[in-house]
Amino acid sequence: MNQITRIILRSMPMFFFVGVIFTTIMALLPSPQVPGVLQFWDKAQHFLAYTVLSVTGSLAFPKKLALVSLGLMIHGALVEIMQLTLTTTRSGEVLDWLADGIGILTGIVACTAFSYVCGRGHS
Repeated sequence: MNQITRIILRSMPMFFFVGVIFTTIMALLPSPQVPGVLQFWDKAQHFLAYTVLSVTGSLAFPKKLALVSLGLMIHGALVEIMQLTLTTTRSGEVLDWLADGIGILTGIVACTAFSYVCGRGHS
């Protein structure tokens, strides 16, 4: 593994936590304040956000995939509850949480498959 790869992998916990914070903020912003480029089908937004979070979480904490997945599922549920209770322009939906879960599963499977194909194993 070259030095740049090591630096990137060492930075993954920071990228993961910044991603969690960014996702939370974007989910709670009033709908009109979300940049136009980020406005597309709601379920796709959830799926993509949590796929990215699970990939960065997998790279940040490769030996704790179950904990990363569980934490992201809890985060997704809390975001939906916060949207329902703390905002007036957002709504909490079970289907959004389902899209989060599918994104998490997709990210974990992709990272695991990539690690397996590259012969590094992902434990």
